[in-house]
Amino acid sequence: MKNILLSALVILLGFGSTTVKAQTESNGTFSLQEAQNYALENSYSVKGTDYDLKVARKKVWETIADGLPQIDASADYNNNLNLQVSLLPSEFFGGEPGTYTPIKFGQKYSSSASISVSQKIFDGSYIVGTMAAKVYVQLSKDQKEKSEIEIKDVVAQAYYTVLVAKENYKTIVENLAISEKLLRETDAYYQNGFREELDVDQIRLMLNATKNQLSDAKRAIQTAFVVLKFTMGMDIDQQIALKNSLEELINPIRSEEPVITNYDLTNHIDSKIIDTQLKAQKLIIKNEQAAYLPTISAFYNYSKNTSSDYSNVFRSDVPWFKSSVIGFQLKMPIFSAWKKRSRIKQEKINYLKLENSQLMVKQNLKKDLTLSFSNLLNAQEKYENDLEGVEIAKRIYDRTRIKYKEGISTSTELSENEQQYLNAHTAYINSTLNLLTSNIAFEKALGKL
Repeated sequence: MKNILLSALVILLGFGSTTVKAQTESNGTFSLQEAQNYALENSYSVKGTDYDLKVARKKVWETIADGLPQIDASADYNNNLNLQVSLLPSEFFGGEPGTYTPIKFGQKYSSSASISVSQKIFDGSYIVGTMAAKVYVQLSKDQKEKSEIEIKDVVAQAYYTVLVAKENYKTIVENLAISEKLLRETDAYYQNGFREELDVDQIRLMLNATKNQLSDAKRAIQTAFVVLKFTMGMDIDQQIALKNSLEELINPIRSEEPVITNYDLTNHIDSKIIDTQLKAQKLIIKNEQAAYLPTISAFYNYSKNTSSDYSNVFRSDVPWFKSSVIGFQLKMPIFSAWKKRSRIKQEKINYLKLENSQLMVKQNLKKDLTLSFSNLLNAQEKYENDLEGVEIAKRIYDRTRIKYKEGISTSTELSENEQQYLNAHTAYINSTLNLLTSNIAFEKALGKL
């Protein structure tokens, strides 16, 4: 999700994905907040975690149902093609001693039907399982919340990329118009003998370079829009527009000093997830310990069976014989060659491993907050410097153009100052995007995204 350029490349190369057809909001025009809200409803990753949550909730009932009465029914019908033959001493039938007479026992057709009911009375694993199912639901909720935070982060970055790409395109268009005008004027001076051919070629080189930059800027906008729509879960072919401007998003960040207030590690989603995992691991240990406990269950079975030489065993003259049984079953584990003890020790080690992960997560959250705070301060400072730098470079470039028209400056100096301006503008664009992404990273670290 974080690798925006890679995602765009995959889409543009046609690997694609299944798109979700959905109604657009505000006639296809989205503010940043609206784009994030749309993504929360339609993005592929959030939908995936939503399905996981639904499965987890069904899992709770599956676990509970295991402790409710279980009823099973069965029936069979048999055609005994060849009845089993038994050998009996012939002397039983008046024959010679030492000889045997083959006898077939049974009838050609037989059938039976039964119904059985069982009910758990005590099972330690079942009790732990019902508790674990609820923890599993909570873990799925936490994962869904984390997915929503991630998709808001990625949508914001994609939204910023579109705005920055459009701002870059706008500046290059303006510079292209200036270069075209300069070329016409220089060529006119050359035709009248006031300029050298070198000046015309120099300006033409500047113009061609600007045209190439314009083509790159145009493709950058298209790519940024594709990535934004993909992260929002929108059909790639759908046309959208953005409500917010760069100024609307940048100005609040410039005017506010970032501060860390009311920060609580336990409220961060990463902290919630590891805490829930620890709860789940405790229940896993209890489940292994429950294997030492006996299990008690009750059962009842009722059946009827018959056998006949008639294929229709439901004839009125074919008797059916009933049988029924009710009872209790006790299973008591006695010795398993320390297998259960080994499993318990393994799960306790896994619990210690999770505790270590919990410490790492908390320290990592503190680290992310400290670094994101520092990065935001640096991004603010760099933005202001680059903003001033691009304004200064633009003034130098404008003055050089005036001097060039008056014949005071050379085309080489003009080209150098134009490149200086474009470099300053590139730095400003990068600083703008860096400031926006640093701000959202800080909000994410605070747990406020």
